[in-house]
Amino acid sequence: MSKPLQKSLIVVIDDDEAARTSLAQLLTLRRFDVRTFSSGEAALAWSDLPDCDVIVSDIKMPGMNGEELLAEVIRRRFMAPVILITGHGDVSMAVRCLKSGAYDFIEKPFDNEVILASVRRAVEKVSLSREANELRRRLTLCSGDEVGRFGLIGRSRVMQDLFDQIENVAKSRAIILIHGETGSGKELVAKAIHNNSPRAAGPYIAVNAAALPESMLESELFGHARGAFTGAESARDGKLVAASGGTLLLDEVESISLKAQAQLLRVLEDGQVFPLGRDVSRTVDLRVLTATKMDLSQAVRQGLMREDFFHRIMVLPIRVPALRERLEDIPLLVSHFLRQAADRNGIPVPRISEETLDALMRYSWPGNVRELKHAIERMVITSRDGWAGPFQNTEDATSSRLLSVPPGAGRLKDALEATEKQAIIEGLKVNDGEVSATALYLGISRRALYERMKKYELERSDFG
Repeated sequence: MSKPLQKSLIVVIDDDEAARTSLAQLLTLRRFDVRTFSSGEAALAWSDLPDCDVIVSDIKMPGMNGEELLAEVIRRRFMAPVILITGHGDVSMAVRCLKSGAYDFIEKPFDNEVILASVRRAVEKVSLSREANELRRRLTLCSGDEVGRFGLIGRSRVMQDLFDQIENVAKSRAIILIHGETGSGKELVAKAIHNNSPRAAGPYIAVNAAALPESMLESELFGHARGAFTGAESARDGKLVAASGGTLLLDEVESISLKAQAQLLRVLEDGQVFPLGRDVSRTVDLRVLTATKMDLSQAVRQGLMREDFFHRIMVLPIRVPALRERLEDIPLLVSHFLRQAADRNGIPVPRISEETLDALMRYSWPGNVRELKHAIERMVITSRDGWAGPFQNTEDATSSRLLSVPPGAGRLKDALEATEKQAIIEGLKVNDGEVSATALYLGISRRALYERMKKYELERSDFG
């Protein structure tokens, strides 16, 4: 588990005694453990420095300066993120330090909340890195069966709870609603329920209700008689009949029309299916699972779902956790997807650097496990010399596609850059050149703002 913030050890290095003492007091009041040094040389001589959580250092110091300290910390492979502080608003220096491996770059005078927020983020980063190292170590000691159940991977508490729910509901005949964000693994959960149920030997059929128009969905589910509609040249059984004796998953159940919901209610209540164009029903015996990423109570309020249908499918709800709720499972998933992608592409399994794994664990994963799987696939395909390629998240990939315009589209690229530059100028003006406030105003990171300021040759002093 992550180390509690109040027990995190922060090392403060500054030759200015007043500044050093002031920052140490601020951090101590926020329940951090603090150790101070007046020089980089003194800090590096301290035997416990490799075990500290965060290093906060001034840049301009006699003897070893902050940049040299950063280089030495990186050379010695300390895990502690380094936050550099300067009284000189030098954008080029900031970009240089960040590219060299500094975690953050903060200008004096700084707001107390800015430095505290940066330290907290750095503590969380190093905690995740240490968890990742421990999980990697444990992963080498355990077999595949010990890192998950039911074909699902995870050792986190939320996944253990999910496994217990799957085991409990699999043997029942009740309708189950599986709720989770896009890419979180709802269909894998549905398959796990089917495979561990008394119906495991029967068919498992999944229908995505959002993928078909209303008329086609009704035919797909209920089947149709010959001549029931234009093009129906022969009778055909629907998925409800095909799944008899097994399990049917209705994914994105909120997309089913009100008319089809009424027909499904009859199936759920008495097992009777009426194909389109026929007055005679077919009897089916199946277990129905439903899945959604929506709040279905809201769909009821909006008139998109019948209230009786809602209550019928809400008998046993199961929630699939988002990937950001189980970050400790990422190393296990990465290892699995690396092997999987390497096998698909016919290449040896590449290694992944600690820095890349840290980046994977810091990302928010809006697309959840599916997005992680695709990211690892790209990294395997772009691997070189036995190392996985760089991690590019969805936002970066979208940005790259946007900026990598084809020949002849130069005017679009120029227009985009002009718009971006103007937005940054306006943000700097509004915030009197203060970088942290401007980054917050623009909704981007301080690192991204520094890089764009350098790109467009903007100096904060021009706006202060």
